[in-house]
Amino acid sequence: MTDERRTDVVTPTRGAGEPPHAERARATVARVLDRLADPAAVADDTIAIAARSWAPECASPWSELSLSSGCPGVSLAFGGTTPRGPEHTVRAHAYLKRAMEVMAREDFPTGGMFDGPGAVAVATLVAHEATGGYVSALARLDDHRRRVIRATLPRPRTHVPLVSNAEFETVRGLSGMGRYLLARVDGGSGTDAGIDEVRMVLSYLVGLTEGEITHRGRRVPRWWASGAPKIGQEADFPAGHLNLGLSHGVAGPLALLASAWRAGVRVPGHQAAMESLVALLVRCAVPTGEALWWPPSYSLDQWAAGSPGPDPRFPRPSWCYGVPGVSRAIQLAALALDRPDWHELTRRSLIGLLATPISEWGVEDSALCHGRAGLLHLLGLLGEHVDDARLPVVRDELAALILDGYDDEHRFGFRVAMTDAAVGADIPSFLEGAAGVALALDAYAEGRARAGWDRVLMVA
Repeated sequence: MTDERRTDVVTPTRGAGEPPHAERARATVARVLDRLADPAAVADDTIAIAARSWAPECASPWSELSLSSGCPGVSLAFGGTTPRGPEHTVRAHAYLKRAMEVMAREDFPTGGMFDGPGAVAVATLVAHEATGGYVSALARLDDHRRRVIRATLPRPRTHVPLVSNAEFETVRGLSGMGRYLLARVDGGSGTDAGIDEVRMVLSYLVGLTEGEITHRGRRVPRWWASGAPKIGQEADFPAGHLNLGLSHGVAGPLALLASAWRAGVRVPGHQAAMESLVALLVRCAVPTGEALWWPPSYSLDQWAAGSPGPDPRFPRPSWCYGVPGVSRAIQLAALALDRPDWHELTRRSLIGLLATPISEWGVEDSALCHGRAGLLHLLGLLGEHVDDARLPVVRDELAALILDGYDDEHRFGFRVAMTDAAVGADIPSFLEGAAGVALALDAYAEGRARAGWDRVLMVA
């Protein structure tokens, strides 16, 4: 990869009426970015911290070509935040250079947007949009992504469940891959290269919305996956599951279909597919008074009963599952098709959340995936089209909680809850660590509801 950077970046002038914690957020972002400056030190320290505090059988929290926990994800912390001088882009480049070198000498899985070449493509795109550079590198990565889609695109099954929702989802599947290429088409790459592959993905997703299949004597959507949502949940999902989340479920395809429609990239059956997916999410929604919420998934018995169970409490809100991740997918569809009823559905989904103190949400840390940073960013996006005076107040409360969680004693500034780390994890990563927190805080401080890097989350 050649050094195609541009470093003459000007920091924007601060405007009036900014959020109350903006300056504190900027200062915290600067401290976090300083701690992420050196790729080699970040990787070595992450592995060393895990060796001291994690159980030996746990997977490493550092994976070189992971958008979640490696060089591409940390590169986003520099490519996606407000420029802070020439060293800002130099640091983003250092991570991309290391990722490119690793990719050149090792074999990695070809699919998905969060690992391997797909993750490097996303980080390179964000760096390109920030600097104007990386043109030739992006051309090569685009070509690789197109070839992967053509080689792996499956035919929709007509009689049996999917082996796994990894086939269509955001993190591992075609929805995420399609979103990357859509960004290249819609973002002015100077060519229509990739538009055919985007349409192939959209047509595949449309096919999954058409009709149902019979599974163990019951009619289920064609989105049904034969396995459990997570390893260890097999006893609760012996006949597979329907996943509703934005990260691993049907909300991800809805978000892609809506974003493509708004970008003018459309296929036969496109509108009907969005209507089918919203109808499916309406069927799966759990009403609680005027409000409603979504469980992460349905088992076959729950699907037959039409309910996930008697518990009236909404589950932990997050980007990956539940409100507001699903709400944002529905809102994108409402914007695409100009559907006031879907906008009202989005508003209703936020009622219970906004009426409940943040301390009762069950959110334990500041992470982007399932913590306060993800909520901070998503509520900013949702608030552009939901008229509720509580939204900015709640966002300010979330920002204050995130900032209070910063600790100079932690290597990367924040400690987040993870299953593999009993005392919490001090990691630099995008989805569950300091890089993602910095991106959300930067967008909050600068008043940028749509930040570019968030397309990887399918929310913009």
